[in-house]
Amino acid sequence: MVNKEVEMVSKTKRFIVPAKLIEELPYHNMARAREEVGPAYDYMSNSLLPEADINVSIDHIKQVPANFKSHIEPHKHRVSEVYVVIGDLTVEVILDGEKHEVSGPAGVFIPAGMMHTMRPLRGSGYFAAVMGGGKYE
Repeated sequence: MVNKEVEMVSKTKRFIVPAKLIEELPYHNMARAREEVGPAYDYMSNSLLPEADINVSIDHIKQVPANFKSHIEPHKHRVSEVYVVIGDLTVEVILDGEKHEVSGPAGVFIPAGMMHTMRPLRGSGYFAAVMGGGKYE
């Protein structure tokens, strides 16, 4: 019985991965964002686990400076994406040119192919992005 438990752990342990600080990301100025609002981490992607078919990143937004300019260029993806706003945080989300203020707790669905961007406006909390596919494209 003990041998089967050890064998089971060894088969699944590789699915547990430490988060990794996001240094670079297409369409994003991660260095400026990290310096001005806080760090972002890759929690799951195929760069962390080759067979991962989902991409999860979470930004820890410590405090938004006044007049913070977006660090993300408008862009689109081939797959759908979900934004999750957690805590006492308000962000501006632009979907196909329409601006929306979104305060946590809230979720935003972004269909595949839709132009979008976001920027933190005020407060502090966490901002998560979840996308299908293991690679951010």
